[in-house]
This record gives sequence, structure tokens and C-alpha cells, in this order.
Amino acid sequence: MINISAEQGLRATPVEIGVAASVSQLPIVRGLAETLVLLSDFTLDEVADIRLAVDEAASTLIALAAPGTTLRCKFTVGDTDLIVRVSGTAAAEGLPDQRSFGWHVLRTLSDEVTADQQPFDATLSGYPTAVEFRRVRGKA
Repeated sequence: MINISAEQGLRATPVEIGVAASVSQLPIVRGLAETLVLLSDFTLDEVADIRLAVDEAASTLIALAAPGTTLRCKFTVGDTDLIVRVSGTAAAEGLPDQRSFGWHVLRTLSDEVTADQQPFDATLSGYPTAVEFRRVRGKA
């Protein structure tokens, strides 16, 4: 059994996971996010908010994903915050709709949120796309 704690170096060491870009994989991503923030001194309310924000970012990119692609989530816990980067390969050109309800939820639950997309990548057969958000610990 492995015992992980923030004191053992969880902070500033990025944790990444790659799963199929499928809704069926969301529980795995949510579970990892929840575990990391619970071990990193976030309050229970912050844990719930971050879990929902991760779910929203991942769901958004899954909806845009090219068939058979991978969704990658990178979590970096800092001394005062958490940065989450969710990336994948979009089937079509275009950023997530920043006027959608889901984007509004993501903006509300985080302190900063951005989206970016790279030009078409022939080796990936799509457009590398990412959503990144930051959540500050202890902020009311």
C-alpha cells in the first residue's frame, strides 16, 4: 500500500492521468481530482467545487473529442493553489463555447480559466485543445 501525503512531496509535483475521451471515464478523473485535493489541505467545500470544475472541463473536451482519442488531466498542487490542465484532441476547429452554462460553472468555481487550441495536427488527426483553470486554497 502506498501512503501519499502533501508533506511527502505532493505539492509542486504534477500528477497526470490519461484516459479514453469518453464520458464513461469521468468517474476516474473525478476520483483522482478529489483524492489529490483532499490530501492537499483544501476544505471539503473546495474539494466539491474542484471536483465539479474538473468534471466540467473534462466533459467539455470529451464533447469536442475526435473518436478514439485520449483525454489528459494534469494536476499541479502549489502551496496556495491548484492548477488543472485538461487536454485532448478536438475533431473540429474551435474553442469550447465560452457562453455556455458549463463554461459559466467553470468560471464560477475557479479563480482563472483559459482555453487554447493548436493548429490541426496530422499525427493526432485533430486539433490539440486544452482547458486550464486555477483554484486558490482558502479563498472565500
